[in-house]
Amino acid sequence: MTARIRIPAVFLGLAAAASLGACAEPGETSPNFGAAVRHNMAVHIINPAPDYGPGAQPTGSGRRQALATERYATGTVIRPPAPSTTTGALSKSEGSGGSE
Repeated sequence: MTARIRIPAVFLGLAAAASLGACAEPGETSPNFGAAVRHNMAVHIINPAPDYGPGAQPTGSGRRQALATERYATGTVIRPPAPSTTTGALSKSEGSGGSE
């Protein structure tokens, strides 16, 4: 009977020790703690008001976009050409990067 009581108590004690081991004072973390998370957020979140700089504003044609939308709605989408590969020999500068 005591073995049945000891096993849950041991696991409970280990769980408490592990959870308390994760506690840290706010000043004890490194100064760049969370930098990877902030970087990943910056990479994956779209900026709703991007600054393209002078002369770099993307352009678009409303007429062309309206035609594309109409083709989509009617099922007459223009299919892009099938992808192809190049054939022929590569020069040494275009090789796989191995040194010869």
